[in-house]
Amino acid sequence: MKQSSSPNKYLRVSEGGYVFVFKYDADDPSQLHIVVRHLTTIDDALDAFFDGEKIWNIQRQRFESRTDQILLYWYWIDESQKVVMVVSCINLSGGSYSLGV
Repeated sequence: MKQSSSPNKYLRVSEGGYVFVFKYDADDPSQLHIVVRHLTTIDDALDAFFDGEKIWNIQRQRFESRTDQILLYWYWIDESQKVVMVVSCINLSGGSYSLGV
């Protein structure tokens, strides 16, 4: 897994021929949003993307990839270049952080 930070608010991670873009948290810019809000990791998001069942949420205009443990929200930044924006990654096993509380 190759990682690179942009000078602004995003981390780009290359894996399996795709580039995943993760947003840093607004309240704690040293940490990723998915870590601060949901206690999930980059690996959780990648596992859900590659191994999860993918559906298109027409109401929210985003994809959702789900495993037994993880729900990943994402959309294409550039489908032809395989660049994915990770919106959020939620641990479905429960606990207050799973819902971002």
